Amino acid sequence: MIKSFRDLEVYQESFQLQIEVEDELKNYPRQEQYLLIDQTRRSCRAIPALIAEGWSKRESIKEFQKFLRDATAEANEMINHLLLAIHKRYTKHEDFIDRYERLGGKLTNLKNNWQVFKTSKNPSSKSNV
Repeated sequence: MIKSFRDLEVYQESFQLQIEVEDELKNYPRQEQYLLIDQTRRSCRAIPALIAEGWSKRESIKEFQKFLRDATAEANEMINHLLLAIHKRYTKHEDFIDRYERLGGKLTNLKNNWQVFKTSKNPSSKSNV
């Protein structure tokens, strides 16, 4: 049963990715501190934060969907930052790209199916998610 945003798989995955990406950023060259490193850090932190914030507004399906859509946009932005880092040889972690692509798909699926997902997790009450 889902009692909190912390129980959502998309939150758990995005939070874990955030930790791993931030550890990887320590290996980027110093000259990228105010460009690629800061942008990447903001994007990877935004995803779990948007999921958490959207969760508090889930009674409004449209509002919750907006936050999930924004989280998906941040996942796409992360893919762009990672592609650039790989191109510049700052990292070799192409698996991050695959993981952000899968996360984006899961976020989109949750956004598009939240009503069904919500009721299937607790058929007796739509408000206890």
